[in-house]
Amino acid sequence: MWLNRLVNYIGDIDVEKIKPMHILDFRMRLTQKNLNKKTINYHIVAIRAFLKFLIKNDFAVVSPEKLELSKVPPREVHYLTEEEIDNLMAMPTKHAKDPLQFARDEAILWFLYGTGLRVSELTSLERSNIRSDSKQFSIVGK
Repeated sequence: MWLNRLVNYIGDIDVEKIKPMHILDFRMRLTQKNLNKKTINYHIVAIRAFLKFLIKNDFAVVSPEKLELSKVPPREVHYLTEEEIDNLMAMPTKHAKDPLQFARDEAILWFLYGTGLRVSELTSLERSNIRSDSKQFSIVGK
């Protein structure tokens, strides 16, 4: 996809004829399309990887090191406040229809909170992943 956009922009030309200005113009076009810096960087990374592949295969192309990535501010991490956590953990009390549902919902919330598991990881957890002798469990990505 990333390289297809470049080809669509500069046309079907010999790879050895691609100049840094072609790529700079392409980057400007992406900026004009209001793509964020991170997305534009994905394009540049793909182009650099392609150029490295070409160089390994003895093509005389633009040096990938000439293509710089834009500075992207670090991602902000937002944490729940203590009050938000208390409200979340109180939800089973407010919405459970019977004691069994309350116990189940409360156990799920505390388990997720205490372990840091994702909901998808919890739902894929199987008995074979739980080691009751050591009070541990393992999540294996597929």
